[in-house]
Amino acid sequence: MKLRSILLILSLLAILSASTGGFLYYSALNDSAFKEAERQAESRLGMITKNLSFFLSENIKPVSTLAGMAVFGRAVVSRDDASIQSANEMLDHFQESLDTDVCYFMDRNGETIASSNRRAPDSFVGQNFAFRPYFQQAIHGIPSTYLALGTASGKRGAYFSHPVYAGDPTIPVAVVVIKASIELIEKELSPPEDETVLVIDPHGVIFISNRPEWLYQLFWPESSDVSQKLEDSRQFGGGPWKWIGLSADGPRYVIDDSGKRFQIHCKELENYSGW
Repeated sequence: MKLRSILLILSLLAILSASTGGFLYYSALNDSAFKEAERQAESRLGMITKNLSFFLSENIKPVSTLAGMAVFGRAVVSRDDASIQSANEMLDHFQESLDTDVCYFMDRNGETIASSNRRAPDSFVGQNFAFRPYFQQAIHGIPSTYLALGTASGKRGAYFSHPVYAGDPTIPVAVVVIKASIELIEKELSPPEDETVLVIDPHGVIFISNRPEWLYQLFWPESSDVSQKLEDSRQFGGGPWKWIGLSADGPRYVIDDSGKRFQIHCKELENYSGW
């Protein structure tokens, strides 16, 4: 074999070796970068979920304390002006101390008879919330937490309800509720610009997000069954609930309608099954 041919073969082998080595090195770096991105995303998700779970559960104990105040038992039994005024003053005290959106008190039929927002244009006094799951559970003796869009205020809230007893400690006679603002919770999220944080209900409705244009829309394509359930519950207003256009691409990625690919990481919220 001529020397020139030998040199040419050796040169080609060297190029092939360098290319293969470069490709393997790039692949290793790329794989390492993706793993690091996933690790950081999982770490961020854990922190965000922990913070959200704290914000969305911090009024569980206060509402239990509020329900134990004797003024509510007296107010629902007597219904006189003095007892209603005492109930209003107690609600005012808790609302101001906890810096919540509103605190209110309903009789066993779901009618609001006292509220910290009684002087506001969107006062809850006289409003009936018997259809709300948080009332239905509490009036049967089960404290409840519930995320929804307010039917009277039009504002999103985390609702914490608790039964009120008077005389018989086994039969609730009323319900007290603390409603916390979701807008304040969103401000605490403050994710980096390249992150999108979504809190999604079991039906796929986006309820909390750092992308306001996605609120009350569906993370996955809707079905007529889901749409009917949302309409019946009035949990997120009257709709329509549109799909934001993301499609699954394997277990860890989604693709938007422009073809852009995103990593996705999910974790369930404590005290909110399916969220």
